[in-house]
Amino acid sequence: MSLALTLTLLAVAAPEPPEVRYVVTAETKSWEPIDLPEVQRMVEEAAKEPLTAPGKMRLVSASPMTLSEGPYVLRISGRFVEEAERFTVYLAFGPGTQDDLPSLVAAHTSEPLGKKSRAEMERRIRDTARQAALRLAEALTPWLDRARLNVAPPLTDDVQPMAWGDVDVPPVTDKSPAIRTLLDVAQENHLRAKALAELKGHVFDQQAARNAVEQCALADPTPDIRQDCVEALAPVARAHVPTQRILLHILRTDVDDKVLEAATKVSAGFVGLSRLETVATWLHMVASDATPVRGAEQAARLLAKEKEIPNLEYAVAACLRQDAVVYGKRYACAQYLLPKIPGERRRPVMWSYLAGTPVFGTGERLTYEQVLKVAYEDRKAPPDPAMAGLLLDLAERPATGRLRYKVVYLAGDYAPATLKTAERLLSLAHQQDLASNALRAAGDLAHRNPELVGPILGGLDQLEASARWYPQPHRGDPRRDLSDLRKRLVRLQEKKQ
Repeated sequence: MSLALTLTLLAVAAPEPPEVRYVVTAETKSWEPIDLPEVQRMVEEAAKEPLTAPGKMRLVSASPMTLSEGPYVLRISGRFVEEAERFTVYLAFGPGTQDDLPSLVAAHTSEPLGKKSRAEMERRIRDTARQAALRLAEALTPWLDRARLNVAPPLTDDVQPMAWGDVDVPPVTDKSPAIRTLLDVAQENHLRAKALAELKGHVFDQQAARNAVEQCALADPTPDIRQDCVEALAPVARAHVPTQRILLHILRTDVDDKVLEAATKVSAGFVGLSRLETVATWLHMVASDATPVRGAEQAARLLAKEKEIPNLEYAVAACLRQDAVVYGKRYACAQYLLPKIPGERRRPVMWSYLAGTPVFGTGERLTYEQVLKVAYEDRKAPPDPAMAGLLLDLAERPATGRLRYKVVYLAGDYAPATLKTAERLLSLAHQQDLASNALRAAGDLAHRNPELVGPILGGLDQLEASARWYPQPHRGDPRRDLSDLRKRLVRLQEKKQ
């Protein structure tokens, strides 16, 4: 066969990349070093190349009115941030007419643009757009392969689509007595609190006062003072982007519960691109080992109220795998966020946790049990074959700990009703703490597949002869359970005849 013919056949056989409709926008509140239409053109050119280079998608320009008419949509947004004099690019991928892929957001922030030449500013803007697109491509490519090739979803890996960039607070040159007192950590706290009360009324109209309170919220060594400074910034943060970015940075870096609670409360009112960054920050909180339990739980509850949550799969997977000593963070993710992931997209998130996490402590057992509940019990349809097949692997794994009995129980309802499954269940029945549930599960298999009745009856004879069970007060009696199962199977066999 000629090379040309081979390439032609491959081209015909290869599925066409999915269509993704996109729009590009740019915005600023006041600072506009380059005209926005020119910025949009630069961002579009720089972002398209990394997204289309692998051949994973076909980008089609669309208007805002026709954007959602395509299978998938991509919103490319740029924003100048005054005071910090930086530029941020956001890429938001989501469903159009199809919803089989997760929503994803990637972002990257430039180095400072102030006092740079026009050519250098353009270079940094283009590089920012390109870096954001590369981050989105890294997170999105495995899922696009699933759509293009119709293959099973990938196991979710560690991916960081958001690059937050540095947060800059301009130096405070106007040192009024109140500002000096607030920023002087050697002063007594009641004097600094009095200075903050004096400055609160000026954060709207005096940049020096606002910047001083921002510095206090970011770096003051006293948590109570930091909390008060965050609350003082609440009114101006409703519309001032640099202050919003500072409060979101505090959510990602502070470790005091009261400070996080105050900043989270303020961030709940952010809108537009700041809302996009807020949701991503809440996800960062639940996924990060460094976030205190209370802060992570609060973020998880807020996220549970959102309709569409970009990057949810990656954040929940990271949350379940984190090494936090206190289990409450992982349990919050399993309780509030895992159910929000559509069923067909949960497997990549749950698989590595179920298959790789040892279950010994009480906290981990509660979290594991919640994940099992979402994976197998709270479903309108049976789990997919791969998840159903995982049950027996978990049951045979000693690291599943005290929950092995529950996994064996679930196997009767969901594991493949095959001879191999029946053999594995009867083998597990030799272990006294699993015996009753394994026998019950074997009986359920026989009801789902009557062809297994004869082989299971034969297996019960061998099990009865070889098992070493001993009486346990206030526990189930495996020998009685075996006898009851044999009677039920005999009746079932007689009905079949």
